[in-house]
Amino acid sequence: MNTFSRVTTLLVGMTGLAVAQPKADAPKADAPKAADMGPPAELATLAKATAGTWHCKGQGMDHTQKMVDTTGTMTIKLDVANWWLHGSFESRMGKEPFRFESFTTFNPAAKKWSRVMVESGGNWASGESPGEKDHKVDWELTSHSPMMGEFSFRDHEDMSDPKLGAKMWGEFTPDKGKTWVKVYEMTCKK
Repeated sequence: MNTFSRVTTLLVGMTGLAVAQPKADAPKADAPKAADMGPPAELATLAKATAGTWHCKGQGMDHTQKMVDTTGTMTIKLDVANWWLHGSFESRMGKEPFRFESFTTFNPAAKKWSRVMVESGGNWASGESPGEKDHKVDWELTSHSPMMGEFSFRDHEDMSDPKLGAKMWGEFTPDKGKTWVKVYEMTCKK
């Protein structure tokens, strides 16, 4: 197991290509035009509730597979023309530094949230969530590690007690879902 297990929250850089296409038929009168479409309202609502600086404490698994004390700072803001919620996390797990960048957006047609992430250990992940239920959010991610290859990871976020802050924990499966191993747990407050 490598650094991924310290807090496997990761980001994938997205790149788009413009390709010349034949001229399409005129859009239907009721079809939205690209210029009329803006970032999803759900994203702006989430940004209003989460943007800012969060201070986090908890435990995470270090490179020796032992749980160690972790402190960190998460900064959240709208980014990339307000289409993505950008999270930057910097921490210390014991004596080791750890960092990740995450981007989250909402797809109104699919009614799902999407996230892409990269971390300082060279790992990256992407996945989806159906969204908040009872002030809790669960993410199913596919993670990629230079040392471990591809594996499944779940992130859990619980905001049900505002006094406590946001409680988060993550787990991975080394055996395709037969067992799950917790690799971090922390609480973050603004």
